[in-house]
Amino acid sequence: MKRSATRRIQLVSAAAFILAIMLLSVAPALAISRSVVMARAQVWIDRAIPYGQTGWANEVGDIVNSPSLGWRRDCSGFTSMSWGLPKPGASTRTFHAYATAVTKESLQPGDALVSYSNHVLVFGGWADQQRVTYYAYEMSSSESSRTGGDGTVVRVTPYPYWSWPLDRPYIPYRLTGITGNIDYSPYITPVAGANRYATAIEASRKAFTSGEASAVVVASGVNWPDALGAAALAGAVNGPILLTSPASLSAGVATEIARIGAKEVIVVGGSAAVSNTVFAELAALPGVKATRIGGTTRYDTARLIAGETVRRIENAGETFDGTAFIATGLNFPDALAASSFAADAGHPILLTTPSSLSPAAGAALTEIGVSRALVLGGESALTSQIASDLATTVGAENVIRLGDSTRYSTASVITAFCLPESSLGYGSLAIATGQNYPDALAGGVMAAHMGTYLGLTPSGSLHPELAQTLLDHTEEVGSPHVLGGSSVILSIVRESIALALGGI
Repeated sequence: MKRSATRRIQLVSAAAFILAIMLLSVAPALAISRSVVMARAQVWIDRAIPYGQTGWANEVGDIVNSPSLGWRRDCSGFTSMSWGLPKPGASTRTFHAYATAVTKESLQPGDALVSYSNHVLVFGGWADQQRVTYYAYEMSSSESSRTGGDGTVVRVTPYPYWSWPLDRPYIPYRLTGITGNIDYSPYITPVAGANRYATAIEASRKAFTSGEASAVVVASGVNWPDALGAAALAGAVNGPILLTSPASLSAGVATEIARIGAKEVIVVGGSAAVSNTVFAELAALPGVKATRIGGTTRYDTARLIAGETVRRIENAGETFDGTAFIATGLNFPDALAASSFAADAGHPILLTTPSSLSPAAGAALTEIGVSRALVLGGESALTSQIASDLATTVGAENVIRLGDSTRYSTASVITAFCLPESSLGYGSLAIATGQNYPDALAGGVMAAHMGTYLGLTPSGSLHPELAQTLLDHTEEVGSPHVLGGSSVILSIVRESIALALGGI
């Protein structure tokens, strides 16, 4: 987790940081924001301050020769400096005089974990959804021993710490007078409406300018199977995916269709998914032709969508390269993780039952000329029998499994394989929750049209593998597009994204 390997969170702008230091020099240990606490901590992390209980450093990381000029270069001095406490810093015996004990559940970046007469560190945010591990910002003698001098480190740490004396537990503390949450707003681009239907419209607005798209795909917003295969089709017709409630056309959909200039609406799913009433409303829009692609089952609908996708690709004078994704029809995350790559390359997503290849998927292989099958998910999602069934058509050497133990690690595997083959990059990376489907249905197509891909994270914490991507590609990512409101992607996740991007 060392920043020399992963490009840990960068410094705030020089002007903002200098202003913060000026304010603190006037009134130390009074009002200070979480953003400034984390920025101050990052200064010492980036400056690689050597550990030393008899030495001092100032707020900009320069080694000084007097305790009146800086803080001790130990764990207490590091946290004292981060909190703006009087020089040369509090001790693990006295931090309680400047702070209030809080619960684990209320911890936020900028708080501290204190083990009396033992160790103290700055809490940088949760690293997993279960709140088992977190990012610890600290000055550590063990880190100094490992590096031969540098005592500063950011690392994923088990809560409350690696090991601790039972008679000196780690207690969460909050600095008295600390203000606000981390201000993540300058570092992300929200893509959110009042509900899932409005969020899909916002995704369309982000990706498509007025009059840009000649066609649009419309899917149900209350169920996901029919829409899973729609990403490749949307990519083939160069249009967005919009969502509607099954019984009546959702507010704003007709307006968005008109804005992007669509002359064709393709409804995916049968009348149980998108009612005939909604279809009729779409067909009645001025200058719009409406068609429906719907089979008797989700598997058959995916087959029909795949066929239409390839037909559209070939009608445009391009060539289908023979690659198709194979995903379970019983869950959505793996197909969503591949959706931006499906939209970019025109790779259909075929659905199957978990234990054996569905007849519809098997038929589609021959109908559209699949020569390479990318199996999405581990064997708990799709068994090895699926690979065997596919091999009879495309050959065992052309069956590639992209899967791991969880939906998020599977998403990382899919990205690692597909990104180098695609025309997509990291710029303006799209992020959606992997716990629900509506935002990601529209988000994958949005991302592909913008030249990037869709990353998945839990709603309540930034997944470590996605966090690592942000850390490793900060300059390329820029401002990621976060799909859904703060009830979908919680504020703590947005704060973690901002931290990983080095904005605060």
